[in-house]
Amino acid sequence: MAVSPVEALLVLDVGNTRVGLARWDDDGLHDAKRVATSNWDSIEGSLGELWERVGAARSRAIVMSSVDPSVAARLAESVVDVCQTESLRIRDDIALPLPLNLPVDDEVGADRVCAAAAAYDRVRGACAVASFGTAITVDVVSAEGEFLGGSIMPGLRLSFEALHEYTAALPLVTAARPESAIGKTTREAILHGVVFGAVGALREHVERYATELGEWPNLTLTGGDAELIAPYADFIDAVAPDLCLSGVALAYRKAAGLR
Repeated sequence: MAVSPVEALLVLDVGNTRVGLARWDDDGLHDAKRVATSNWDSIEGSLGELWERVGAARSRAIVMSSVDPSVAARLAESVVDVCQTESLRIRDDIALPLPLNLPVDDEVGADRVCAAAAAYDRVRGACAVASFGTAITVDVVSAEGEFLGGSIMPGLRLSFEALHEYTAALPLVTAARPESAIGKTTREAILHGVVFGAVGALREHVERYATELGEWPNLTLTGGDAELIAPYADFIDAVAPDLCLSGVALAYRKAAGLR
């Protein structure tokens, strides 16, 4: 689908439990926020607020990435109701922002590719993106800019919930930063196991990617739990919680011939 260059974008990212929203212009991404899909009034309020903020632009558009078709369909309806315009969808209306080196192109989530594209756009070399959200994904891009794939693991919250639900006595723990190396209580032991386990898994994945690539990839953390994990991962290069939203904007700009 042909798209035209615009002065401003409203970019949306539909995740498994939250919707990300931000506005983009030539100065970059602004006013990024995440709203739970259970709070639809707040989602629509944020839509209206951000659309009003890009109202001074001579041309504007709304573009969306999604991993949940039902929420995306509802959000598209809200865009029409609140903003009086149609939204464009990554992959359906706008091409993915990176070429894929995969056996099956339609299985990888557009959010993973958008985040990877934004990371590659920053470093222009081999890179990896670890997204800490409902799930943890660790994806890798070649030095030539091809999305090579990655891995998917349960996110921190899912791990806490699984330990609580499938055991007789383990309590439900909330994600937080461990204060010591050794958990002294059951709650601390669960917290340390999940958080440090995620850090260890991240290191293992990236080391294996480095072996495959022949070089250590530049590593960016993103997602809602990225800033919680970052202090324990001294091998990362950057933290960018809203990397996917930047990638959504990048996809539109590439489709419009701006990159």
